[in-house]
Amino acid sequence: MTKNDVPGLAEKALSSAERHGRSLKVANQKLAELVASLRDQKQRLVEYSQSAAPPEAGGKVEAPMDSGPTERTLAAELALAREALQQHQQKQDRLRDHLAEIESENRRLCDDYVAVQEQNAALVGLYAAIERLHGALDRNEVFTAIQEIVVNVVGSEELALFDLTPDGRRLAPAHTFGIDADRLKEIAVGSGAVGRAAVEGRVYVAGEDGAKAFPEDPHLTACIPLKLGDRVTGALAIYRLLDHKPALTDFDRELFALLERHAALALHFRPPERPGAR
Repeated sequence: MTKNDVPGLAEKALSSAERHGRSLKVANQKLAELVASLRDQKQRLVEYSQSAAPPEAGGKVEAPMDSGPTERTLAAELALAREALQQHQQKQDRLRDHLAEIESENRRLCDDYVAVQEQNAALVGLYAAIERLHGALDRNEVFTAIQEIVVNVVGSEELALFDLTPDGRRLAPAHTFGIDADRLKEIAVGSGAVGRAAVEGRVYVAGEDGAKAFPEDPHLTACIPLKLGDRVTGALAIYRLLDHKPALTDFDRELFALLERHAALALHFRPPERPGAR
């Protein structure tokens, strides 16, 4: 029995976290450099403005008797000063726009980094749950481990596990959580979303990939066939998601692929007790 697929998923998530961490560091460095540049430009502008400022009102300026050339020189210098000020202002505007872009990118990277960290936390819980799944002593412990994965990783507190009957024609409820067990009955293979997932051996996700809607299962979010090789041995039905989980993610789909094999294998080695067995 191998669990190579679980570490592989872990390496993928950790690699994503490292990549986002490096991008965040680069963006923060650019942000710091741009802020320093803006401060430098502002200081230059202040110093230039002070040096080119006209005399205060009421001040007296002694002018030579022949003031014509001097006035023309002052007018030219004033025009140059105004042009320089305008250029500085335009440069400041460009830097300010660039700063806004970097801040926006920085916020995006921070959000991505938080998402990756949350995914890593979920991955740790998933790995622990799968370890518990394979270390379970009986079927009840297997059911509890699957239940914890669905609640803590997928984000649903409504689920049902079905076993394929010996004749291979029906799916019988074996374990439920968060739903009324009395409302669940045996399902004919091929009937409804759960029955179709079992007969096709494919994960059913409501509203995706052209999945057919089944009025008899209005709250069903997904159904995962449990398989040993290509043989279906049961099914895991997941109903309504919690309020904080608006939809399934790519990580959930990878998790479903793990559950297809690991849950079926764990249950296979812990068959239900026969009536009267000790």
